[in-house]
Amino acid sequence: MKKITFYHIVAMLVLAVFCFSAVRYVIAGSQRRTFRFPIIGSEEIACEVRYLPRNPVQGTLSMYVDELLLGPQTQRARPVFSNGTKNIFCFQRGKVLYVGLSKEVLYEEPEAARIKEGIALFRENIRRNFRGVKEIALFIDGKYVEEM
Repeated sequence: MKKITFYHIVAMLVLAVFCFSAVRYVIAGSQRRTFRFPIIGSEEIACEVRYLPRNPVQGTLSMYVDELLLGPQTQRARPVFSNGTKNIFCFQRGKVLYVGLSKEVLYEEPEAARIKEGIALFRENIRRNFRGVKEIALFIDGKYVEEM
């Protein structure tokens, strides 16, 4: 018979903790999402990683849009749209995502991205994180926004 050493016990404990963590992550974990925001005073883009719940009450896409509208956590980054912009509606039919934003998007603030740049970055963020979305129908204050 082999003698069980201290190293065997430690290895078994590490393996058990790893298995427990993996199972917990798969069952009730969170999803890794990336957010891209413009950097103040440059043309560069800051990328943030946030972990969002797997099954939020309002839906995964709607929660992502809400988080995107809240703005960056990075200190030097600017929000995609002006402060106070709200998600009025957000739903998906087939491969088309319908998003309605409040009229605060139209207010240009120096600390926020320009409207065209913000819309392009908004669409890019959605496409990078949700591969099933092929088209984004964006509405601002109830009016459809054409692709630019």
